[in-house]
Amino acid sequence: MPFFSVILATRDRPGLFAEALRSVLEQDHADFEVIVVNDGSRPEHRPTYEAVLAEVGERRGDRLQAHWLVHRPRGHGQSYALNFGVSQATGEYVCFLDDDDLWTDPDHLARAAGALSTTRADLYMANQTAWRGAVQAPGPIWIEGLAAMLARRGVVPGGGGALPVGVPDLMGLSGFCHVNTLVVRRALYEAVGGMDEAIRWECDRDLFLRLIDAAERMLHHPAVVARHNIPDPSKAASMTTSLAALERWLYQLRALDKACLFARHPAIRAHGRQHKAYTLKRIAEERRAAKDWPAAAYYARQALGAGPTLKWAVFSAYCSGVAFLRGALPGQG
Repeated sequence: MPFFSVILATRDRPGLFAEALRSVLEQDHADFEVIVVNDGSRPEHRPTYEAVLAEVGERRGDRLQAHWLVHRPRGHGQSYALNFGVSQATGEYVCFLDDDDLWTDPDHLARAAGALSTTRADLYMANQTAWRGAVQAPGPIWIEGLAAMLARRGVVPGGGGALPVGVPDLMGLSGFCHVNTLVVRRALYEAVGGMDEAIRWECDRDLFLRLIDAAERMLHHPAVVARHNIPDPSKAASMTTSLAALERWLYQLRALDKACLFARHPAIRAHGRQHKAYTLKRIAEERRAAKDWPAAAYYARQALGAGPTLKWAVFSAYCSGVAFLRGALPGQG
């Protein structure tokens, strides 16, 4: 049984997939299997995918699985593809890489293996940078500053520089650990039900919140191990960029409602309420800009309930008043 199972889901991007797979195979640690899940790519891409897999198979055929899902117009989604990959995994720990991203540190798995073998932790989190094409995006990396906050506790003995981390630490951050840099005990992934297949956007945040809520021991290593490529919003190159903003926000609300209702840690429930209020406000503002006053009023009231402020009390009253007048006065659109 390998120590790691690396799940790499892909759809209609054979060139980027080849680069992502190459970055996995360049890891110095050898005790891992690779499980490729092709989420129903179009038939014209299959020869390129097969050529890449055949080349890899000559070197690591004993540790490479490739699965082709039935084609669907919008695919089965990241959640389904990753869950399917985990269902085929045999490793003690599972880790993931998006097909348009890269692992940039060849020591990533070796470092994680050392820390996890010593501590038997449930979760291990590293970090990544974000890029738009050849330019690194401004702003912080996903969980920047966490290492400095944890430094006073000292590193875990034998953990290779890994630091112990708890739920309150993670909920104090603006970001979260992306799946590209997350290593999770397979038994824990399965225990929380894996990814929610009803969520097609921010499914990784939803998974992260449920994993940290259930984990007994977690580690963070500040190493930057991956490069996340932000999709170009002008191109429908991925499932995420093909979704309208409103649809994305509705998926986000599902994830946040679950945190509010089901999390056992108060810090996660508070995180869910705070971010739900923010998302509801974005929807209300978008509907106001579109002059959809009934919807703006509805979501403004929801936002006010989730995060009451004077500003949103006024905004809610304004949208409700306009919606009432537009409905009461014929000819007013």
